[in-house]
Amino acid sequence: MSQPRPATVVGTIALVLVGGAVATVVGAILMFIRFHPSSMLDEGIRDSTAYYALACAIIGFITAVFLMPTRPRGPAAPITAVIAGYVALNIGVRCGVILDAVTYGTSFDIDFILTVLDPGFSPWDLLAPAVAGTVAGVRVAMVAGKPAQPLGGFGVAPQPPFSGRPMQPPGPGYQPPTPTYRPQPPTPGGPQGPPPPSSGGPGRLAG
Repeated sequence: MSQPRPATVVGTIALVLVGGAVATVVGAILMFIRFHPSSMLDEGIRDSTAYYALACAIIGFITAVFLMPTRPRGPAAPITAVIAGYVALNIGVRCGVILDAVTYGTSFDIDFILTVLDPGFSPWDLLAPAVAGTVAGVRVAMVAGKPAQPLGGFGVAPQPPFSGRPMQPPGPGYQPPTPTYRPQPPTPGGPQGPPPPSSGGPGRLAG
């Protein structure tokens, strides 16, 4: 099983921005469903506070969910997720209003533009950045106590891959172990070898 990759500050911000872009698209679709009457969804459900709160929570979750396969560290992840979640919600709401207006053929006069730029504020708007910051903060807390090099399966540290280079010779202070038994090659004259010559040379006889 592959381990999650560590994320730098730049990588963390990039992943949050990608999640915020996806959350903006999802938010625009959810808000278009809320504003546009359809037989697929009851009007009471579309106009309910529960629907809007659920849409805000989904936008916030998608904003920070791309951090889950990584190991983000530090406060950059939750701070960026909070900002991106709030921006994704506001842009998503405005895009939903514009899509609904295009469907109805509404003229884009000054009143409509002012309405789009100022859609109003609801306390439920804070749910999107709160969920995004919570998801990012929980992920940071999950990996905060883990080592940078996590253990592999069965508690064994993963070994580095073979680089293909030959084995390096031992250093100058290395002493090879002395073998306990070193066999000697056989010599002429028997196991003990020929008798040593006398000190007087080969012409002197004993006696």
